[in-house]
Amino acid sequence: MNVPDYVVVGAGSAGCAVACRLVQGGARVALLEAGPRDTSWRIHVPAALRPLLNDPAVNWNYKTEPVESTAGRQVSLPRGKVLGGSSSINGMLYVRGNPADFDGWAQRGCRGWSYQEVLPYFRSSENYKQGGDTEFRGDDGPLEVEDYRTVLPLTHRFVRAAQEAGHPFTPDYNGAQQEGVGYSQMTRRGRFRGSTAQTYLRAVKGNPNLEIITGARGSRLIFVGRKCVGITYRQDGSEKEVRAAKEVVLCGGAYNSPHLLQISGIGPGNHLREIGVDVLHDLTGVGGNLADHWGARIKHNVRASEITMNQLSRLPRVVPEIAKFFLFGNGALTFGVTSAIVFCRSREGLASPDVQLSFTPATPIDTGQGALEKDPGFQITAIPVRAESRGHVMARNADPMDDPAITPAYLTDENDIDVVVSGIEKVREICKAAPLKEVSLGELAPGPDVRTRDEIRQFMREHGGTIHHPVGTCKMGEDSAAVVDHRLCVHGVEGLRVADASIMPTLTTGNTNAPTIMIGEKAAAMMLEDAKG
Repeated sequence: MNVPDYVVVGAGSAGCAVACRLVQGGARVALLEAGPRDTSWRIHVPAALRPLLNDPAVNWNYKTEPVESTAGRQVSLPRGKVLGGSSSINGMLYVRGNPADFDGWAQRGCRGWSYQEVLPYFRSSENYKQGGDTEFRGDDGPLEVEDYRTVLPLTHRFVRAAQEAGHPFTPDYNGAQQEGVGYSQMTRRGRFRGSTAQTYLRAVKGNPNLEIITGARGSRLIFVGRKCVGITYRQDGSEKEVRAAKEVVLCGGAYNSPHLLQISGIGPGNHLREIGVDVLHDLTGVGGNLADHWGARIKHNVRASEITMNQLSRLPRVVPEIAKFFLFGNGALTFGVTSAIVFCRSREGLASPDVQLSFTPATPIDTGQGALEKDPGFQITAIPVRAESRGHVMARNADPMDDPAITPAYLTDENDIDVVVSGIEKVREICKAAPLKEVSLGELAPGPDVRTRDEIRQFMREHGGTIHHPVGTCKMGEDSAAVVDHRLCVHGVEGLRVADASIMPTLTTGNTNAPTIMIGEKAAAMMLEDAKG
């Protein structure tokens, strides 16, 4: 390929969508990915994801700085470093968010990002053919979205228990009504994982206008004056570069995009000077506004007659599940993480849900990333989905190969504490309802003695866990802390956009993969519009 029109940095959830749509629009694209191609079988078998959460071959394996709000723990922060990015190692949940999320963005000055304005990009991204309302759902996009193929009886018990506890049933939380209890939806490609590499990139496979460069870790953006014209990257120990005829688009996510900006001279001026980076543009907000979902995992043991993933993941029960997967495309190996979800409000007077309760028919040994316990059980995670706590991501030094310092601020906002306390109370109400009560052997964690606000706060400091939804570090807007404008162009420079979860001004109500893909869709559409003049 000659000089491409666009260089897309990061082949993750958003980057693959951006690259695909630009190529389909007739543009020439170079797509850079720091990791390898997605050849590991574990990526493609949904239930095999747990080892990927610590696998340096496909994972950045970031960790937080030790902070008081996590009792000094360094919390593991998995991020995909492979084609498909985090969509190649996540739990595959497809949750768009609440319409109020996007209307809130528009009210903050992000023109063009209201729910009605982003809905067409959600619809064009997906292929959902299981009865969704066509006003809200799409059926001819590259991203295949499905309901769970196999649902364990314990999940049905949870759904019934939630209804008995007062949560209405919602047949499609991505449709007309998010609030209530419903069964999970997943991104798939048949029985396999439906990452953006296996959906969007597959849709333009073999197109001569797309060049995919793997093993290419971005080192610095190239500027001529204040215009970004390309990027240098490290590949196989050598420094290389690629230039763009039109624009460079950062799609590295909430950690890598601000880090690359900072080491390239765009960020808080004082900090950049302290670490030896020449300041090209003093843009205070780069790396700030870090938001993430931090959850309380409530675990129950259940009677031995109840089948959970704890048993199905071990010999001898796993053997017939393997056969089901390869013969029929169903069974336990098609499982993701969460099989049913409740969206609800922590208190009266709220306009939309601010709590997510995620049900898993399994109990991980640690805070959600390791092996499963031997005895049967289930876990319900209470998540304040509109968290107000804010941390930051900062380059440690001028070396592009050093990881950034990621400093979270989980549950430092008092309202977030109120919401998680309410969420745990709602989980306990659901577990008291007959469908779950009759099979539960009791609350294993946090345990019945953890009741007061202070006790719950301490439990969250010591045992709470990230839900892996970092956003906000290159936030969109027009205020002094904004990094990109409503068309995702970086303030103060030319030829450079950011299109990933880092541009979200606030968290969405639910898992963030679907809205990140939507951002990629909308970004590509705006770029093609702007190219036409």
